[in-house]
Amino acid sequence: MKNQAKRDFTISKEKRLLFNLLITVIPVLFFIFIELLLRVFNYGDNFHLFINHPDEMYSQYRVVNPDIGKKYFQRFEYTAPAKDIFLKKKPDNCFRIFVMGSSTVVGFPYEDNLMFSRILQERLQDAYPDKKFEVVNTAITAINTFTLLDFFPQILREEPDAILIYAGHNEFYGAFGVGSKEAVTHNRGLIRLHLKLMNLKVYQAIRNMVGTLAKARDKSPAEKRGTLMSRIVSKADIVYNSKDYQKGIKYFELNVSSMLKKAKGKNVPVFISDLVSNIKDLPPFKSIETKEYKPADYYFNLGKNAEKQGDYGKAYEYYTLARDYDCIRFRASSDINSIVRRLANEYKAHFVPTLALFEAVSPNRLIGYNLLTEHVHPNVNGQFLLADAFYQKMVVDGIIESHVNEYTVEPPEYYLINYGYTEVDRLIGYHRITNLSYHWPFRDDTKEYIDYRLIYQPVSYIDSLAFFVMARKGFNGADAHLKLAEYYANRHDYYNAFREYNALVKINPYWAEYYRRAADYLININDLPLALKYFNQSLIYEKSFYAFFRAGEIYLIKNDLKNAIKYFSEALELNDKMRIRVLTKLYVAYVYDNDEANAAKTLELLKDTDPGINVPVPPRQYTYINFIPQQTVPYIENARDLIARSDFAAAIKILNESLKIKDSHITNRMLGELYYRNKDAVTALFHLKKVYEEFRFDPRFLHLMIIAYLANDQKTEAYKCLEELGALDPMYPGLGKLKSYFSNNPHQ
Repeated sequence: MKNQAKRDFTISKEKRLLFNLLITVIPVLFFIFIELLLRVFNYGDNFHLFINHPDEMYSQYRVVNPDIGKKYFQRFEYTAPAKDIFLKKKPDNCFRIFVMGSSTVVGFPYEDNLMFSRILQERLQDAYPDKKFEVVNTAITAINTFTLLDFFPQILREEPDAILIYAGHNEFYGAFGVGSKEAVTHNRGLIRLHLKLMNLKVYQAIRNMVGTLAKARDKSPAEKRGTLMSRIVSKADIVYNSKDYQKGIKYFELNVSSMLKKAKGKNVPVFISDLVSNIKDLPPFKSIETKEYKPADYYFNLGKNAEKQGDYGKAYEYYTLARDYDCIRFRASSDINSIVRRLANEYKAHFVPTLALFEAVSPNRLIGYNLLTEHVHPNVNGQFLLADAFYQKMVVDGIIESHVNEYTVEPPEYYLINYGYTEVDRLIGYHRITNLSYHWPFRDDTKEYIDYRLIYQPVSYIDSLAFFVMARKGFNGADAHLKLAEYYANRHDYYNAFREYNALVKINPYWAEYYRRAADYLININDLPLALKYFNQSLIYEKSFYAFFRAGEIYLIKNDLKNAIKYFSEALELNDKMRIRVLTKLYVAYVYDNDEANAAKTLELLKDTDPGINVPVPPRQYTYINFIPQQTVPYIENARDLIARSDFAAAIKILNESLKIKDSHITNRMLGELYYRNKDAVTALFHLKKVYEEFRFDPRFLHLMIIAYLANDQKTEAYKCLEELGALDPMYPGLGKLKSYFSNNPHQ
């Protein structure tokens, strides 16, 4: 009976399997249910790196998620990435670049206009005008390669043509680094699992609850002051070759290796740079002597002595050792750079030798405050040099399926003069770095704290604006540039007003209003080509009446009647209140274009609007050549005086100097004429071809192009210009003589 009862209560193998399955599945289903419920109620955060742009005006774009930093920072504030956008549907002629890194790539201590990625984009666009470049900066301050590796799969899904990486200084103290407070664990596998789980709402809820409880139980005094740099550090002393040092180096190698392997698998070119730091002018933050190594300051002092004695090779060696043995690891060691070079070679990535470039322009190869603001962040010149390092490598390695356009490319020095930044940007950087220097590790935090923001007294209006950007919440670099633009405009200093708006264009290159305002001031300083470019750029982001109308006026001055008609017609569709003004311009354009039918229709529309209207048509004249950009006026006037004295060589010299300041259409045309006079037909044609698009509707310019082509034995191109001239002005006085140069066969 007992055995019979036991058999009755025995669970079959099938039931036991079902029971075990239910025990496993029910919790999973429960968590799935909770996950779906949290999603329905929109709990938590969207931690996708890229999101659809929330503004309806930019609905065709995706943007870097401004809240992505919250995924990596729970204890500390995070900086939002630059608001770079890219089209959801990638155009055929588009070259899309993603840039990865941390505070150096963010452009610290400057505003977004001085991020090297923005400088690089302008240089690439000038060099390859037939391409559309989308350069998307994903950098966030105080992150390291754990975050970059987490970004990487999402970047690969967005059809990148190239990925640019400058990272490694934050490997120890950045989020999840071995010395960082912003870390749930220091185990690489668990860190990666944590970052994957953070995409689940259930896991976010658990993290938030644990974080709240931890804060409630934390009895330590709140940290009220200090930079993120000083507050994020948990384990400050990381001695060279210690276990923590080796772990940080190992994690860097594994993370970078994983990224390069993923990119190679997708055939996406990666440009990865070695890292630059201040070895000459910044003593070690902290020195600790061990059994194996002397303290860092020992080698720094040896470096100073060697430099004084003129032994720069030894000085370089000692300064580098001092940097490597500094146990406060805010500067990447030589081991980091060695790993970058080795992995780039192993995975056939494009190694960018930024360090060699910085050393090449530093006295005796010793990098210091000449190119860096403090320990690692480039100053203004350094930002342009960093952009140049990536630019040169991309061009030399030929990954862009096009040739550099010799007529539009500019030398790197040109951008230092003409790129969108001003004195207030330099001062903003100065105040941020000075404020940084009042905190650890630049000062002994055991001594009395002095708040730079409370003791500094600005010395000028520009300085006060820059200082407020650093010291006051709610006042940013864009606000400072707007204030200065207004200041200059009120004093009729339109050139400097333009420069402030040009900086704003680079701070936010997707805001149409900045382009329009910059273009207005360009018109005031007679720079019509750039004004037209900026009006057209604004139209990419917003179809506005004002931009169409003002651009139409410039096209009319250029004698480009087809575009003038097109733009005036677009303006008419957008603003009926300005109907008479637009129709008047449109009527003039039709008359000049000899389009009698449309001129009559337009005149009829004008009279329907205002029966008593009188529409005078001024004599058709080519006045575009009279608009000389303000910066070049002294050079042009001086050159004309020299030409009047037949000193052509001196005129050429001064005009070439002018090109370094401003690559003006007027200057190039004058140089073309002068070189032709001096029997240098090759150089003459080069300068004329540079400005062909600016003057192609000027009969006299086409005449000059024809004879320049003939002087270079390029009859086919000369004949094309002859046909253009004939279509443009059939009654041109020299047309018959020009035709005689071609006899019966225009190609011989």
